[in-house]
Amino acid sequence: MGDDIRVRRARIEEIRPLAAEYKVEHEAVFGEPTLPPLPQGGIFWLATDASSGEPLGYAAGTLRPAGCTIGPVFTRQAARRRGIGEQMVGEIQRWAQDTRLPVVEVSVAADNEAGIAFLRSLGYEPRRILMTLTPTGARRREA
Repeated sequence: MGDDIRVRRARIEEIRPLAAEYKVEHEAVFGEPTLPPLPQGGIFWLATDASSGEPLGYAAGTLRPAGCTIGPVFTRQAARRRGIGEQMVGEIQRWAQDTRLPVVEVSVAADNEAGIAFLRSLGYEPRRILMTLTPTGARRREA
């Protein structure tokens, strides 16, 4: 694992096509629009095939006062199960340590069981739950 994959920091222009794929896949799987696949003021990592340069996946992050929040982490479907996500998250963790960021958090949808299992396998544990209320899910008042 890893010798045939290269992970590096990237510019937003390099990530846009993968982010569009992520958005389409997320909406097809979960049946709802995703949060923006590219955070404002984000930092990005790109995983490519080391020999061909083909983009295989990306991770986006946002710097916060307490550290870095990562999300999404996306690998193209045909490239999954090759350790690409693990390699991207590992590279981000090394970068954060070198940069002396105190905390690396990862955002994952509550109903994304595969994503949650993946993050748990890397040692991440839930620390808080972010809850949202959408206009279609607005609380109904009882009469």
